[in-house]
Amino acid sequence: MNLLRLFQHPKDLVALNPAALADKFSGPGILIVDVRTRQEYLAGHLEGARHGPLGKTGQLMADTDRDTPVVLICKTGHRSQAAARELLDLGFTQVHHLAGGIDRWRRQGMPVTQEKGPRLE
Repeated sequence: MNLLRLFQHPKDLVALNPAALADKFSGPGILIVDVRTRQEYLAGHLEGARHGPLGKTGQLMADTDRDTPVVLICKTGHRSQAAARELLDLGFTQVHHLAGGIDRWRRQGMPVTQEKGPRLE
């Protein structure tokens, strides 16, 4: 795979800012997936976010309905773009990501938790 393509913003990916994510995507039916490493995830993540590390995200979501709204989160927004490309290539139709990642989320004073959340596995 072309590494430059991997980290470009996919055309069908919807970028969300923290306020939009908090307002519109915090409810039932939304799948929030944190694609960072397990250590990063455990250091603080959005409440309800599942852990599905980059490189395994598509495989872990193989049985997920392709029309499920998915929000991808990483540290700065680059890995979530890469994971989004993988999901879009697999046919997912409602793929979003947190632009600026959890770093931006935290800078804007949004809450994180360190409770172990569900994994995609």
